Amino acid sequence: MKTRVDVIGAGISGLASAYFLAKSDIPFEIHVWEKDASPGGLAGTFSNGDFTIEKFYHHFYLRDVALTELINELGMGDDLIWRPGSTGSYYQQQPYRLSSPVDLLKYKPLGIIDRFRLGWMILHARRHKDWHELDDTSVRDYVTRVAGERVYRTVWEPLFRGKFGKYADSISAAWLWCKLIDRGTSQSKSGRELLGYLRGGLGRIFNTMVEFLESRGHQVHFGRGIKKLKSDADGRIGSIVTDEGEFDTDFVVSGVQLPDLARILPDSLDSYKKTIGEIKFLGNVCLILTLKRSLSDFYWTNISDVSFPFIGIIEQTKWASPDDYAGKHIVYISSYIGQDDPRMKMDATELLDSYLPYIRKMFPEFSIGDVLEKFAWRAPYAQPICEVGYRDMRPGITTPAENLYVCTMAQIYPHDRQVSNGVEMARKVSGMVVERFSEESES
Repeated sequence: MKTRVDVIGAGISGLASAYFLAKSDIPFEIHVWEKDASPGGLAGTFSNGDFTIEKFYHHFYLRDVALTELINELGMGDDLIWRPGSTGSYYQQQPYRLSSPVDLLKYKPLGIIDRFRLGWMILHARRHKDWHELDDTSVRDYVTRVAGERVYRTVWEPLFRGKFGKYADSISAAWLWCKLIDRGTSQSKSGRELLGYLRGGLGRIFNTMVEFLESRGHQVHFGRGIKKLKSDADGRIGSIVTDEGEFDTDFVVSGVQLPDLARILPDSLDSYKKTIGEIKFLGNVCLILTLKRSLSDFYWTNISDVSFPFIGIIEQTKWASPDDYAGKHIVYISSYIGQDDPRMKMDATELLDSYLPYIRKMFPEFSIGDVLEKFAWRAPYAQPICEVGYRDMRPGITTPAENLYVCTMAQIYPHDRQVSNGVEMARKVSGMVVERFSEESES
C-alpha cells in the first residue's frame, strides 16, 4: 500500500512540496487540495483572452536561485527575462526617480547631508551580516539611530504607515534589512536594479507542476478544500475531511496561510492553534488596469503620502514589454488593508471610482477613456506583520502532530514573500517528509 500525502493548497509552497515529493524515489500517493479553481495562490495568474498575467504583481531578484533553478528544471529557462527596473517616489505631490545611487544624491526632499545619511544607512544594512541582532529593534529606532530623524520621517515613515498602518512603529528592523539586502544584491555593474520575470507568467510554472503530478498518477483537486483535520489516538493527523468525503492520511503538508490552517485544526492542537493565531496579517487588494497608453515614468512608484488609499503603482509594462501583453499597458494599484476594510468587497469599478481622484492628482492627463479593462483581486492574509521579536513568534515547519508540516510565507522571515523562498521551503519540507518516512519504515 502506498503512503498517502495530502497537501493543503496549490500555492507555490504547497504545489512545489507535492512536486518534489513526486520526484522522490518513494511511491507516495499525493493529493493536493485547492479551494480555488486554479493553482498559484498569491502568485496565481488569470487570462483576459489576449494574455495571461499575475493577479498580484511579481518580480524576482538575482539571488532567487531556488526559483530560477526550478524554472530551468521545468524547461522554461529561455523565457526567463532579466531587465532593469525603475523606481520612483511620489512625495508632496511630486514624482522623484530613485533607481540608482546618483538618483539618491539628487533626491530633493532631503537636504544634502541627509541624502548621504540615507546612502550610509543602505550601505550599513548591506554590510551588516547577522539579522538576528536587528530582530529586537524596530525600523523606526534603527533608521533614526543610523540615518537620523529627518530620513525616517521623509523616506521610511510614509512607506511603513502606508503599508502597515497602525503596526508601522512595531515592524522589526530585520525585515527592512532583508529587503535592502535582496534589492542591493540584484544590481547591474552600473548600480541599476535588475529584476526577473517569466514570459507568459508564473502560472506556467504551476500548470507544468500540475501536469507532472497528474502524469505520475497523483491528483490535484481544484475547487475542493479541506474542511477539517482529525487526529488519531497517537496525536497524529489520522484523516482529512474534504468536499469529497473523509480520507485516512499518513502525512499532511499545509501550504495555506496560518489563519486558514487554524480553522481546520483538530481540538487536540488547540494550544498550537493559539500560538499561530498570535501572528497578525494584513490583506491586499490589487486593482489591475489595462490601458491604451503608459501611465507612469517608472515601473514601481512608492506613494509617500499617507492620505492616499494605495501604497504603490506598479506599471508592469515599464519593465516588461507591452508586446508581451497584446500591446496594452498594464498597471497594478496596490493597497494593504485590514480584513474588515470595505475595499475587500469592492469590485473593480468601485475601486477605480474611489481611487480616481488620487490617480488624477498624480497624473493630471489620465483619462477614464484610457482604461481598456479593469480587474480586482484580493487576498485577506497577504502580509504577515513581522513585529519586533518576530523570530520567537515564527512557527517552525514541524508541529505537535508529528506528521503535519507547515510551509507558508509567515515562516520565511526575515525574508519577504518572494516566490523563490516558497520554493526553497518546499524543497526543505519535502526532504523532511521523505526522511520521516524512511525513519518510520526502518522502525
